[in-house]
Amino acid sequence: MRDGSVLNLRSALGRRTVAATAVAVGVVLAAAGCNFISPQATLKQYDASDGTSVNVGDIAVRNAIALTEDGTEASLSMVVLNTGDDAVDVSFQYPTEAGQQTETVTVDGDSQVRRGTTEGDDQLLMTGLDVTVGSLIPVYVQYGTETGKTLQVPVLNGDLPEYATLLPSPATSDEPGTDSTPLPESSANPEGNDRQSDDGATQEGATPSATTAP
Repeated sequence: MRDGSVLNLRSALGRRTVAATAVAVGVVLAAAGCNFISPQATLKQYDASDGTSVNVGDIAVRNAIALTEDGTEASLSMVVLNTGDDAVDVSFQYPTEAGQQTETVTVDGDSQVRRGTTEGDDQLLMTGLDVTVGSLIPVYVQYGTETGKTLQVPVLNGDLPEYATLLPSPATSDEPGTDSTPLPESSANPEGNDRQSDDGATQEGATPSATTAP
């Protein structure tokens, strides 16, 4: 009887061990499955700062922000990259109280231009506005025969220290000259996110004309 009891005990322990092992394997497989199914945040493209970005053909606009003091004038702070071989004139069209207004930035091939990203930079000034801090202003980006896209650019003021010195400057020319600098190697193939409209669809221009808003 004693030997039988020992055998029964060993059999019960063996069954428990197998069951525990099966549970452990199930947990590991489930965890591994989550890694396969769930998207990894580090692989997603996103705007690391407060601005928004868009690609139009060979042109990439990065971290665009409209910085204003009174809502009537704003500096469109951004970096414009040209991954193509030829220089292009990139148009930025925005709404004013008097109608659509267009400003142009010339970017050499395989180069970039900065507007209002650091103190002392040339600024692209948007005038005749009626905007409030915290809102979005539509800016239509287009060049050549490429179909343009509309960026929904956030409007901010100088309350944050990093933007306090980037507000519209009276000394800045309304027609900044060409000041392209060569692209760093890491920017050879820029990727970014288009700011989307309220219905979730990326807004694109209906016509490639730089003077006609979509």
